[in-house]
Amino acid sequence: MHAAIRAAAEGLTALSADFRELLVDGAEAAGGLEREVESEPANVDLTQRELQVLQLLAQGASNKAIARRLEITPHTAKFHVASIVAKLGATGRTDAVAKAMRLGLVMI
Repeated sequence: MHAAIRAAAEGLTALSADFRELLVDGAEAAGGLEREVESEPANVDLTQRELQVLQLLAQGASNKAIARRLEITPHTAKFHVASIVAKLGATGRTDAVAKAMRLGLVMI
């Protein structure tokens, strides 16, 4: 259990953001768990379509696969991916998914 709480404190879980915060805050209060979470945007304002694209990114979909699934052009899918990466302050699509997981935006 301690390892799970430490992983949650470091943002390494697939828990929802609310549950993760509850778990980590409770552990900090009980035992002084040190937090070493990297700085991430506190409030990421993704559109509904960007959240759909993000979920497909988390599943490993390419821009072409995203476009087919959402019935949009590959150019539009690429635009949405770039917007997600920028809003999350990520270095690329993989980093965007990792940050989104830490923020509880996607569950895999």
